[in-house]
Amino acid sequence: MILVPAALPTRAPGFRRLIDPAVAPAALGGLTVEAVPAGGRTGSTAESEAVTLVLAGQARWASRVLGPGAGLYHPPGARYGLTAAADAPFTLLTVYGPPVRNRPPGPAGPTGGGAPASVPLVRRPEHGSALTRGGGFAGMGVHWLATARSVGARGLTVATSVFVPGGRHALHCHPAADEFFLVLTGGGDHLTERGRVRLAAGDLAYVPAGEWHGFTTRPGAATTALYGYLGAGSLRAAGYRIRTTTAQEAS
Repeated sequence: MILVPAALPTRAPGFRRLIDPAVAPAALGGLTVEAVPAGGRTGSTAESEAVTLVLAGQARWASRVLGPGAGLYHPPGARYGLTAAADAPFTLLTVYGPPVRNRPPGPAGPTGGGAPASVPLVRRPEHGSALTRGGGFAGMGVHWLATARSVGARGLTVATSVFVPGGRHALHCHPAADEFFLVLTGGGDHLTERGRVRLAAGDLAYVPAGEWHGFTTRPGAATTALYGYLGAGSLRAAGYRIRTTTAQEAS
């Protein structure tokens, strides 16, 4: 597990690479966070699959205004730009998947020229997935934002989770994908085979494929988090295995 403390920038402008080959050489993707000043603009051409998600403020994409929790999925080759939608800064998280080869071209985007189009994220409640069937959690709700089903993702998955006070997710692993877990509000303990690591709002935990991990909230505190898988377009593709509770996890 890699811990990136206070991952969210506190002022604009600001750009930070959270996960990249320099930090995790074997990572199946990457994460960046950017604080864009009032009146500012940001954008890129997606070299691999990517998701941009507004964490704070408002951003304008084409004719849409994206508020906190809204965002876009970008297939490889998509060209996109986001501008401040109000006289205020906004904060943007970008999640990158691994390179995608031999993928059919998508529909032409607003820039024309046959470039594939970015599409808005679709918020879906957790239902009937490997998570439900596998169990191992209590007091936790999930909404999927970018998956193979919702936007056609192949190499990344993005979701949000809400833990009520006392909520927890037992030790589990994903054999075929890395996981990132960014605490937005609240806090708690990241569970590992060796013990607990305290996470506060703004902290990011990055878990390589196959590593056992879990989470439990602090007593009396609710927690919201943004998380996802790199290397898989769904929980089913990432794999989901629950480990029997250990003495360390229960302590």
